[in-house]
Amino acid sequence: MAATVEIIDAMVARLAARLPGLLVEYFPERPAEYRLNHPAGALLISYLSSQFAAPVDAGVVAQPRTLKLSVTVVLRQLNGRTGAVAVLDDVRRALVGYQLPDCRKLQAAGERFLGQSAGLWQYAADFTALAMQVEEDQADADPRITQVNHEEQP
Repeated sequence: MAATVEIIDAMVARLAARLPGLLVEYFPERPAEYRLNHPAGALLISYLSSQFAAPVDAGVVAQPRTLKLSVTVVLRQLNGRTGAVAVLDDVRRALVGYQLPDCRKLQAAGERFLGQSAGLWQYAADFTALAMQVEEDQADADPRITQVNHEEQP
């Protein structure tokens, strides 16, 4: 199972490759202090949550996990081909069906207007991916065969 950070990294890399005209980075740790320094806009990637289903009976703990990730679109323009609304379409095209590490293909979960402030338009586009959370192997828990003797049968 890929770590959550690896999954987010893959999403950042995908968007950076597909939308090179925008800055793509992690959602800031201090959103109130965030300052857009890119001439067009930015895509800010964040992990929202995970929901875990009942374990699958497989002799080990294996639980379906639904990850929820978000792309915050921050643009200086609302409409037009390079505006926030068009970029939402671009983000959706880049991510829907894309397979993150150890996950099923991404699905769109919703979009919402976050607001406008200081000439910056902000929308959030949420996505979900299904993964399987499996317990780590406890190699030392089971006895190991250290010697094998072959006996021939007549």
